[in-house]
Amino acid sequence: MATVDTSHEFAGSDINGVLNSMKDANKAKRRKALEKYESVVFECGKGTEQDDLTEIFNYSASILATCLSDQSEINRINASNIILKFIKASVFTEEKLLVMIPVIHHRLATVPCPEESEDVRLLFINILNGLINIFQAKMIPFMNDVVNVLKETIVDASPDVRKSACECVCSFAKAVKDKFHMQSESLVKPLLKALHHQRFKNRIACIRALGDILIYGESRSIQDLSGPLAQCMMDLPQVRLVVVTVGGALAMEMPDRYSYWQRILPLLLSGLRDEDKDVKNKAESLWEDVGRKYEEENEEQLKEHIDFDAVPEHYPSTEKRSGVGCRTLVQKSLYHMLPGLLTDMDDWQAGPRLQAAKLLTTLVVNAESGITQYVEKILEGLVLASSDKESSVVKQVVECSELLGYFVPPTTYLPLILPRLSGGEYGERPLIVLSALACGTPSALLQESMTNIAEALSNEDVSHVMNPGHQSALLQIIQVLIEKCDPTDSSYSIFSVLLYIASTSEEQDTVSIAQEQLDILAKRSGLDNVYKLYDLHLSAILDTICTTASSWTEHTPHFMIFLGLLELAGQSLGCRLERIVGILCNCVPKKQDPFVSLKCLIKLYHLLKQEDHPLDSNGELETFLPVILSDIVKPHLPWHAGSTAAALRTAAVSCLVSVCQAEVMNKKVLEELQSCLALIPALTEDDSEDTRLLSCEVVMSVVNYFPQLIDSDTLHTLADKLVKRFDDVNAVIRQKSARVLTALFKQLPENYDPRIQTARLRDLYEAATVFLDDPDEILQGAVSDALQEMGKVSPDILKEVLERDCPKFRNKHVCQKLIVSMNNLQIAAVD
Repeated sequence: MATVDTSHEFAGSDINGVLNSMKDANKAKRRKALEKYESVVFECGKGTEQDDLTEIFNYSASILATCLSDQSEINRINASNIILKFIKASVFTEEKLLVMIPVIHHRLATVPCPEESEDVRLLFINILNGLINIFQAKMIPFMNDVVNVLKETIVDASPDVRKSACECVCSFAKAVKDKFHMQSESLVKPLLKALHHQRFKNRIACIRALGDILIYGESRSIQDLSGPLAQCMMDLPQVRLVVVTVGGALAMEMPDRYSYWQRILPLLLSGLRDEDKDVKNKAESLWEDVGRKYEEENEEQLKEHIDFDAVPEHYPSTEKRSGVGCRTLVQKSLYHMLPGLLTDMDDWQAGPRLQAAKLLTTLVVNAESGITQYVEKILEGLVLASSDKESSVVKQVVECSELLGYFVPPTTYLPLILPRLSGGEYGERPLIVLSALACGTPSALLQESMTNIAEALSNEDVSHVMNPGHQSALLQIIQVLIEKCDPTDSSYSIFSVLLYIASTSEEQDTVSIAQEQLDILAKRSGLDNVYKLYDLHLSAILDTICTTASSWTEHTPHFMIFLGLLELAGQSLGCRLERIVGILCNCVPKKQDPFVSLKCLIKLYHLLKQEDHPLDSNGELETFLPVILSDIVKPHLPWHAGSTAAALRTAAVSCLVSVCQAEVMNKKVLEELQSCLALIPALTEDDSEDTRLLSCEVVMSVVNYFPQLIDSDTLHTLADKLVKRFDDVNAVIRQKSARVLTALFKQLPENYDPRIQTARLRDLYEAATVFLDDPDEILQGAVSDALQEMGKVSPDILKEVLERDCPKFRNKHVCQKLIVSMNNLQIAAVD
């Protein structure tokens, strides 16, 4: 009867006429009618009272609903705006839902969608949202239609429509929460599609919608949603903040949350280590609330833990300890969370790997000692991720490992990780994890396991690796051990590792760090300096490496250690000279790898050359020099074909120079030098310029320090070879040979008789005189000085040679000067 009364009331009125025009076949008239209707109802004073507006709406609702399907877009927009105004005025009656909902369902949920205008679709969603907010649970009878509309509009092409549809899902879920579980699962698939929209505000709306679906709908949907939601933690800070908020809401409000803690907690806990301060603070606040609520809900079970809860003595200072409820929740969920988490740490994308490492760190901190039973699986994942290409992932793995060391004792984790150190498949990864674990372990507990760790590190499979990353990791763990523990009992094991790194690393920074750690090791072991450390362990090191000396190659670890000792041990070498010389005799003359001999000879040369004489620190060098000459130097002096043999000859001659300059007058040394000196004439004609130059230096050293080794025959043999060097391609060798020849004739043998050597002297003078006319003025002067000294032996012969050849010279003044000098010598001899 009310409808009839209303019809009579509006009959003949302006509104009734307008309503009739809204049904006109001409769309322009319909448009004008809609505009006039809006003006009459809302602008011209008609319907100012709510009851009047309600009557007007009830009278015109069916016609307005028809206009929502008008062929003209502007008419549909106008009709939609009119309906929204009625909704805003709260005059929409429940019985008119039967009119509006089917129209909206038809326009939006039919496939293909009849409504082409995105503006109209947006208005329809706004109408639907307004109706839901007004009628709340009264919308239950229309649940199928509403859900069908939302399923289509959630994946609408228009971003604004999508966003409004997601907001509408939230409103509808809360409005019909008692029955929403019956239809909620049908919205999951379209919402998952919308979750990856390019607009972050759309993603935020979608995440909120998914959260409400889980809270008010079917809880088991979380099995499909937890993964995609967790991936949103790699999104923008605004999106991450919403994910954390949704995670907190699920942890406190989802009805079936106790069955799905392992899927809910990652959404919230991932925010505890977020880079954004707002996200982190929100996550911390929500996590405290969740823990507090869990304590309240399980007060009887947790009463004892709450009453006797105390902060562990050794707790990370950088972490804030969670409450009992939080820790209990994590401990109960670890079993289900860890497998998927460790799988994500091996993901092909860096983002999931980093998020997984952060979440694992959070779980370790919250689980505390409860993590112990899972430590094997966790260490497996940490070792795998410690060599990640992304430095941020490695940094997080190190942090996680360090925190793990706070809660898990060495007696538990060492048996699990030490066997991995020697496996070539793992490389330096276990070392990185072990170093971080040791950082977090209390010093007292670490000291108890110090010996086991040091022995494992000194194992040749672990320590004798030249990979730079491996050596850096070794240095890192050793640095931690030396800093946190007393290394006295494990001094040898640590020393051997550091010595190998210092001996073999090609990175200068690594070598410097290793040497620095050797210094620190000496101080921490109660020794005055690092050389005391070498004194302490040199014998043991030499005992270890000498057994393989005869089979060394250039890349044999023991050989590299031996070279390192020769380089670094300094004065300690003199105390073990017998053993060192024995090793040199064992490896240098062998022909397995000539590079071993070459490097040993070079090191020997430098040791003999040093001013502090490290090999003679114990006064035993004189005893072993004959052995060095006979067994190490001399075998490489004779000529052999090949560039390698040439390099060995050069090194051997350089060692011979150093031995000569050591000025040791031992009888056996003199005998060996005499034997080596016989090989020098041939070496002065070697193909190598360095060898020729060093050979001249040997002769000079013998003349200066061992003149008794040179007899008449030796003198002339050497002199002939030196004169031939005047014509060397190298100017330095030419000048050097002239100076050596001068020195050679300054100290003639005691039994030297010029009368017997006349022919040899003449040949020598004739050969040398030629170079007085050399273009090189420096050589001219050196040869002149040499002839001046040589002429003292037999001035008449030299004068005769000079007078004969003088006319041939371009630079006659040099020749004439020598003739005058020789003439003066003859006069002086007569007087």
